[in-house]
Amino acid sequence: MPRLIRARRGFSIAELLITLGILSVIGIIVSRLMLGQQRFYQRTNEQVEMRRELRSAMSLVPADLRSISSSGGDLTNFGDSFVQFRAVIGASIICSKVSGTQMDIPPLDMARNTLTSWYTQPVAGDTLWVFNDSLSRGAEDDEWKGLRITSVSQSTTLCPLSPYLDAALDAGKVRYRITVSANMGDSVKAGSAIRFTRSTRYFLDDEESGSWYLHREEYRGGSWSEPVAVSGPYAPPVSGTGGLRFAYFDSLGYPVTSVAQSRNISRIDLLLRAKGESSSGTFGTSSTQNSDSLAFRIALRNRQ
Repeated sequence: MPRLIRARRGFSIAELLITLGILSVIGIIVSRLMLGQQRFYQRTNEQVEMRRELRSAMSLVPADLRSISSSGGDLTNFGDSFVQFRAVIGASIICSKVSGTQMDIPPLDMARNTLTSWYTQPVAGDTLWVFNDSLSRGAEDDEWKGLRITSVSQSTTLCPLSPYLDAALDAGKVRYRITVSANMGDSVKAGSAIRFTRSTRYFLDDEESGSWYLHREEYRGGSWSEPVAVSGPYAPPVSGTGGLRFAYFDSLGYPVTSVAQSRNISRIDLLLRAKGESSSGTFGTSSTQNSDSLAFRIALRNRQ
C-alpha cells in the first residue's frame, strides 16, 4: 500500500512579518553602532589634526617673536588679533668695509668657521643692523644701528685679504656685497657684527568660506608678499573670543595696549582656538562642533 506524502508547510504571513520586524530592529541597532563608531573616529581624527595644527603654531610663532628686541623697536605694530615685527633672518660679520654705504660679508660655507648664516637671503628693503662700537672706550654709547638695504650682489673675489677666510680652502666661494641707504659711520670697522631683519606679521585670514587660518607674510622688495597659511582652521576673529588673541605686558606684568609703548613690552601671551567640523553628534541628534585651544607665554629674549 503506497505511503501518503504529506505536503510541506511554509511560513505564514504573520511569521514573515515578525521576522522582518526583528531584522529591522537589528539593522537599526547595527546602523546606529556603525554610525556612532564612524563619528567617534572622525571626532578623534579631527582632535588629532587640531592639536597638530596648534603645535605647529606653537613652534613657529614663539621662534619668531623670542628673537626680536622690543626695546630696539622691532615691534612695529600690534593688536589683539595680529602682530607686526622685524623678524631676524640671519647674521654675519663685515669682512671688508668698502665705503660708508658698502660692506662685504663672508660666504655661507666657510671651511673653518661659520660667520654668515640665514634662512633666507636678505634682499633690498630688508633692514641691516650693524653693531657700532663707537670711538670711546666705554660701552655707554655702543648701539645697533639700523640701515636699509638697497642692493645685494655676489662675487667670488670679495674680501681677498680677510683674516676670517682661508685663502686656499675658501677660494672660489661666493661672498656678498651689501649696499645700504645711509652711512655706517667711521667707527664701524671690519669685524663688526651685523644681523638682518625683515618686516613680518601674523594674522587670521579667511582662507575659505568660513574657514579662518593663521597667516604669515613678509615685506620684500617694497611690498607685502602673498600671505601663507601656516596653521588652522581657527575660530573667526572676534574681539576677546576669536581664534587668535595676543596680549602684551611689560616687565611688571601690566598690560601694554599702545603701539607708542611697544618698547616696554617684555612678554607676549597668545591664545589659539582651533575649530573643527560639525560632525560629532550622535545618531538622530544635531551635530556639535569640535574645538580645542592652546595658550602660551612668549618672553622676549632681547628686551634690553
